Amino acid sequence: MNILYVSNLKGNKWTGPNQSVPRQIRAQSKIDNVFWFNINNTENPEWNMLTKYHSTNDFQKISLDSLPTPFNKPDLIIFQGLYCFPFCKIIFEAWYKTIPYIIVTRGALPKQAQKNKRLKKFFANLVFFKRFVNKAKAIHYLTDQEYLDSGEKWNKNYFIIPNGIEIPQEYNYVLPQNGIKAVYIGRTDIYQKGLDLLLEACNQIKPLLLSNRVTIDLYGPDMDGAKSRLYDLIESFDLGDIISLNEGVFDAEKQQVLTNSDLFIMTSRFEGHPMGLIEALSYGLPSLVTKGTNMSKEVLAQDAGWVADDNVESIKDAFIKMLEEREKLKLKSKNALSLATNYDWDTIAQITHQKYLELQNNYNK
Repeated sequence: MNILYVSNLKGNKWTGPNQSVPRQIRAQSKIDNVFWFNINNTENPEWNMLTKYHSTNDFQKISLDSLPTPFNKPDLIIFQGLYCFPFCKIIFEAWYKTIPYIIVTRGALPKQAQKNKRLKKFFANLVFFKRFVNKAKAIHYLTDQEYLDSGEKWNKNYFIIPNGIEIPQEYNYVLPQNGIKAVYIGRTDIYQKGLDLLLEACNQIKPLLLSNRVTIDLYGPDMDGAKSRLYDLIESFDLGDIISLNEGVFDAEKQQVLTNSDLFIMTSRFEGHPMGLIEALSYGLPSLVTKGTNMSKEVLAQDAGWVADDNVESIKDAFIKMLEEREKLKLKSKNALSLATNYDWDTIAQITHQKYLELQNNYNK
């Protein structure tokens, strides 16, 4: 198949799609004839090491007609993301040329996500994006929970295939003896990532965390002044002996942080399919997660950690249970690694190829 991938990635290492999209395209290129058009002028040498990509430095006009044959009229277009007005020109051309397309919405449609910047999204949907989603050949959800939280009002045609991961070669989890070193690595988006819920839960069980020598290291770049608000919360709750706030870590430094930690924490209100969590699992880190991560069912089914609802009381209870079951950390570590092996990129590319063929055959009938 001739497949055109369209994205608007900026190359920020702290956002999951900047990691997952190039790797998914690389894996798919082993099976299909692909062309990746990232519709801005971002230059990223790391992406070019993974797979060939094209930007507006190569094709200044954002148009199908400006692309080489056969990608000026491909068999299928994959839009990586939803709320991106620069997509519009290509979308209108796809409608005019009757080219089928799929949208990987990446957590944009669930009710919690729609509540974030509600007014802006209401008008964006009204003007254009509801029609964009409705006319798609299918919506590609990354998890069962993302689909369930989105519903079929957007488009009744959908399929569910997760993100992938490259499994590290080394695994050496050691059961912690002198306290528990927990870690979160990701964006400091307080609302989406539920960092306010995490801090409030820690505040309510502060003596328990201190007596068990639990520390939580938060790593991530500042997002719209979020770090200042997080520092204020840490200070107001007097959590300085438990929680530390650090700059973002990437590549080898991130690997070192993960290998030196005992537990991964993600208390998100909503996600697509969080690469940070999948990566932590691939390092054998047991994880304490909320249902908003969209991976709570998998973590629970594989016994790879502890699961909470998206509220303070439930997160607090999950911490208490984790401490009561700390002797299970080694077992849950092995289960975490086993869960991560389900997300091998090459396997996912084969599954995706079959789904694309199925959709193409149905489209041509």
